[in-house]
Amino acid sequence: MNNDKLYQNFKTRWKEVTELPPQNLGPLTPVYKQTVPYLKIAPWRVLLPVAFVMVAAIALLLEITAVQIASLLQRGF
Repeated sequence: MNNDKLYQNFKTRWKEVTELPPQNLGPLTPVYKQTVPYLKIAPWRVLLPVAFVMVAAIALLLEITAVQIASLLQRGF
């Protein structure tokens, strides 16, 4: 009989701990819900083009050449 009560307490506590409310990011929630499925399935389809555009933008803004990037990376190692 005592085991049943202990088990019921365990089940009640388990439900409290494992239940998560839906995530809310305020005004960004719709954007979050649209982008997360793409990132979960194949993140490289999104991350590679974004990374390429960011690198190109930084290189153009800072006027860094490929030789300068290579020498900077060589100094790092």
